[in-house]
Amino acid sequence: MLTKEDVIARLGALDLNPGHYWVTAGAALLFYGLRETTADIDLGCDRVLADQLEVRGYDMRREADGRRRFHLPGEVDISEDFGLGPVQQIQGIPVVSPAGVLALKRFLNREKDQSDIRRLEEYLQTHPEP
Repeated sequence: MLTKEDVIARLGALDLNPGHYWVTAGAALLFYGLRETTADIDLGCDRVLADQLEVRGYDMRREADGRRRFHLPGEVDISEDFGLGPVQQIQGIPVVSPAGVLALKRFLNREKDQSDIRRLEEYLQTHPEP
């Protein structure tokens, strides 16, 4: 399992341009103190970074809608145009806002997302976003 510090270290080691990716899903919850660990790091990215990752030869597959998804070392999954919402800079890392993560979790609505949905709803009651 990965902690917030693990996520920060792994992202630093990947040397990705923070203007072209964002942390989303469970890893984003670490930055808001809503989880202590996560199994992997899910990132969204724009087309510019997806093109760079493809050229670098990272393991890639295409989703049914044509988006590219990459698997990088360190349990990092990067999906083109995935989990986008308002982004906040936290410790120099672009992280999707709690409301953006909640929208993603509600959209996915998997069994494993239910506890995160409850945590995010509770968090947003006391930390409303503009």
